[in-house]
Amino acid sequence: ILDQTADNSAIRLLVLTGEGKAFSSGVDLKALQSLDTVDGAKRFAVLLEETSEKIFLHPKPVVAVINGLALGGGFGFATAADLRIASAGALISYPAVKLGAILPAGCTVLLESIVGRAKAMDLLLTGKKLTAAEALETGLVDYVFDEDMLWEETEKIIRMILEGGDTALQLTKKTVNYRTAFFLNAVKMYAPDNFAYLSQTPDWQDRLKNFGKK
Repeated sequence: ILDQTADNSAIRLLVLTGEGKAFSSGVDLKALQSLDTVDGAKRFAVLLEETSEKIFLHPKPVVAVINGLALGGGFGFATAADLRIASAGALISYPAVKLGAILPAGCTVLLESIVGRAKAMDLLLTGKKLTAAEALETGLVDYVFDEDMLWEETEKIIRMILEGGDTALQLTKKTVNYRTAFFLNAVKMYAPDNFAYLSQTPDWQDRLKNFGKK
């Protein structure tokens, strides 16, 4: 979809959201447990990095609507969007370290670009949960609305964005994102190797098994 919409002039803006009551419940634990080779884990990491990068570098404005629980790399994709709009009941967390895992490097770079190094470290090292109000206070989300008004208010914001010219919107996005895009390109060269190495450690496997029993 990301590739197909990039050059489609009929599509002016993308909305990224979850199905049902959650934006993302996090990565599939069974998928992580199945990464039993370095090459397989590296391919998995590359896929995550590429997806995050495609969202971030997409030429059209991307709006993420966080409609509930948003965990880990799934919410990391929301940080690749240009705006984040959350329902008042949303909960956000990066629990990767509790699994003995790490987030895709792209997600960490994007998080740091939004909230700053100190707050990014706090969220990544503790895995704490943020309410929508707390996420708004830190700048992790841009708007918070009651659940029954979420889509109505989102549509208002989208209409405001689309009052701008398409080329102007795209060049504005490209200019603002230039610095972060540089760092994204740098970390993707080594990050999949770190992920693959970690996936073969006993701590990774033990923590995944124990976490799945909770």
